Amino acid sequence: MYKKSILKAYYNNYIRDISIVFLLLLPLIICNAITLFVGHGLNLIKFNDLANSLFYLSNLLIGIYPIALCLITSYYIATKHGVNAMVVVPYSLVLFIAVSVPNELVSVHSGLPNNPLIALLAALISAMCCTSFRLFPLDPSRIDFVKTLYKHVLHFVCFLLLTVILVRLTTLVIDISKETQHYLSLNPLTFYGGLAYQFILGLLGAIGINGHNFLFRAKQQLFEDTQQNIAAWQAGEAPLNVLGQGFYDAFLSMGGSGNTISLLLCVLLFSKERRHITLAFSALPLVMFNINELLLFGLPVIFNPTLIIPFVLVPLVSFVVVYSAITLGFVNPVSTIVDWMTPPFISGYIATQHSLSGVILQIVVVMIGIVVYRPFYLHYAGRSQSNNIAISHQYELSRSTLKSFLGDVNQAMRSYISKHDISRRVSRMLSCGEFMMHYQPQINLNNDQHLSFEALLRYKDPGGKLLPPLFIQDFQQLGAMKQLDKMVIDLVLTDMQKMPLESGCKVAINISAETISDKHIVAYLVERLSFFNILPEALEIEITEEVIIVDDKVVSENIAVLQALGITVAIDDFGSGYASFPHLLKFNFDKVKLDRSLLFNIENEREKNLYQLLAKISEVTGCVLVAEGVETEIEKQFVQQCGIDIVQGFYFSKPMTLNNALSWMKTVAIGNKTIVE
Repeated sequence: MYKKSILKAYYNNYIRDISIVFLLLLPLIICNAITLFVGHGLNLIKFNDLANSLFYLSNLLIGIYPIALCLITSYYIATKHGVNAMVVVPYSLVLFIAVSVPNELVSVHSGLPNNPLIALLAALISAMCCTSFRLFPLDPSRIDFVKTLYKHVLHFVCFLLLTVILVRLTTLVIDISKETQHYLSLNPLTFYGGLAYQFILGLLGAIGINGHNFLFRAKQQLFEDTQQNIAAWQAGEAPLNVLGQGFYDAFLSMGGSGNTISLLLCVLLFSKERRHITLAFSALPLVMFNINELLLFGLPVIFNPTLIIPFVLVPLVSFVVVYSAITLGFVNPVSTIVDWMTPPFISGYIATQHSLSGVILQIVVVMIGIVVYRPFYLHYAGRSQSNNIAISHQYELSRSTLKSFLGDVNQAMRSYISKHDISRRVSRMLSCGEFMMHYQPQINLNNDQHLSFEALLRYKDPGGKLLPPLFIQDFQQLGAMKQLDKMVIDLVLTDMQKMPLESGCKVAINISAETISDKHIVAYLVERLSFFNILPEALEIEITEEVIIVDDKVVSENIAVLQALGITVAIDDFGSGYASFPHLLKFNFDKVKLDRSLLFNIENEREKNLYQLLAKISEVTGCVLVAEGVETEIEKQFVQQCGIDIVQGFYFSKPMTLNNALSWMKTVAIGNKTIVE
């Protein structure tokens, strides 16, 4: 039962995804059908030049359809699986063209790849490759651009090798199919040969392959033999064959391949799905002229295991019924090759020597088709009634996503331009001006001999103006936080050489998510501590709450190694909206810094109770607590009443330069507010 439910879920998602992709291409399909229809109409009234122009546009639309299918499918799959479509789309296009061109799977009119099945497979394979080995779009402004570029090149080279294999495999499959055609020796002019011919046409059409192109030689021979037989019959030299081109066109393609006029009427008569009914009414004018793409791709029939069965079966049943009726003499043999766009019932009248029996036979065939289609359609519609809602929502989402595709590209380009500006700004900061550390003290209210400092990065421009740390966002956008953190480590360790570390003074450094998740950061810290001759016990690493969500395993290992070395590890900004108590239990922190926002509105009983509750976490975790953002005497007394001994905030001192921090250490007196601007 469990496996059955899994298979059912896969099936539902499969049909939904296929239908969404084809729905996105419906405007192109409808435009092609209308263009073709109008072109034939213009031909009838002798506007041949204008008709040829429309036929050219129709061929163009047919030519670009497989490429559009490939691009949209790859974009849809990439978006669904969280892979950047800007990476997947070029891969799928390369694979589609590489497989199609050498194997001559191209349009005669445009020279463009024209096989929808290859288009779908190319999109699927490309998405799988990019999902299995995720790549991000190249960003020249990133400091690790060269490294990322080499990854892209290596990945693409491997993909090209796979492409070569797939090209050879496709060639092999085509050769085998040609051999199969050679030995198959289909003869549509015989009963069993006609059944096999119709079965293969339906099966290929159900997976998006033009069966007439695949069986071109058989179709061409059928057309020529039919013309010769009609000419001989008209000359009185031979009887009319039961089977011929007109037989297949008039009775087995009513409403389009699969006798889909029966499916359309089945939907109108029995469906309770509003979307299906609307689709059927929209398709009705086209189906009456044997253009059925709207139904095939709208329901969809193509690639739908449920509807493929009647789609293939109805023409076979129709074949037997019509063949029997003509053979038994109930209906006149087909005496002409009717234009394929001739509406049903009219085509039956013309084809059977202007006989109403041909029309009646067509009505019977349509009714039989409705009977065959009905259980399969109702099963599909009933099973997907709830899914159709999801399809509608997903389609709208996908349509809006697709609609914004060029917008995404433009936005990406604007982002690259913006990052280029950021890169230039960061480069100027690195080459001009000065990065420097400021230090804000952490005071032990019960022991003024135990001082610690939090190191905070500042930048002084060439004019001597001190800038706040907003520039850190520039480094984040460039993906250069590890480089910035390493620079900060060197600046802090340089300053620590001038501090009285022997008295137990510690200095805390904030580490970014990118850095603490790097498995090499501990080795780097050990090397720099040795270089500056600083004991690990004098250093403290502060990790912001959101960092520990990045990579639990690496972060946990790094914390454990740092603590083993004697480096204190603190969680910063606790309570700011990211961390939770499970994180404190999962990671063995030495210190917890309560965020400044928790002190807001402590005059309210609720906020006061919350802070008092958080102050008790040290009893559970064994962590030392630090109250950040203490700015008033009332706040100082409150946190002290909560049992918190270590405080930090403007009430004691703003962040200050190294020289001011050294002077402050000599003059500070607990209980006297000393502020250094």
